[in-house]
Order: sequence, then C-alpha cells, then structure tokens
Amino acid sequence: MARKSLFVWVKTVVLAGALAVGTNAASAQYQYCVEHGDLVAHLSEQFQERQFAFGLIGQMAIMEVYVADSGSWTIIVTDVAGRSCIVAAGEHWENVVIPADQDA
Repeated sequence: MARKSLFVWVKTVVLAGALAVGTNAASAQYQYCVEHGDLVAHLSEQFQERQFAFGLIGQMAIMEVYVADSGSWTIIVTDVAGRSCIVAAGEHWENVVIPADQDA
C-alpha cells in the first residue's frame, strides 16, 4: 500500500515540476494546469499513457482518461481555452466488460 501511495505522489511531483505554471481564476480549483498538448505529450513520453476514454462536461469542458499498458492512469479536465488540469492519477487500471445482455 505504501508503494502505491509513493507512486502516486512521485507521479504528481514529476508532473508538477515538469509542467509547473501559474493558474488562472478558471483553473484555480485544480493544482496542476497546463496547455493540453503539453500535458498529453508529457503523459505519453514519461508514463506511456494514451487516451482511453473521454466525455463532455456540459459545454464548458471535456474529461479524458489516459491509461498505460502498465496500469498507470491519469484523469484530466480540459476547458474551452485548451487548458488541461490533472484531477486524479493512480495505478492498477482494470477494464470492465459488461455483457451485452446486461444493463449498465
């Protein structure tokens, strides 16, 4: 359990250090916000994470999940200005398949 917490902490520190920039009022609720392309490139290069899923948050933002084959994952939210913020990160991602005859 301590190793899992350490991984998340190290990942957050690395992302924060590599992508550290000031936040504006719109992104002040999140701690680590940068331009979308910069964050996606960093997730790909440093963690081998690629986009797994996305969904709209009204007309103001999009939520994306990035996952690596190793099981590490990151959830980001991007606003209409193209500013992305990390909202969660972790490891041991598992896909769940719902049988076609079962309601979600």
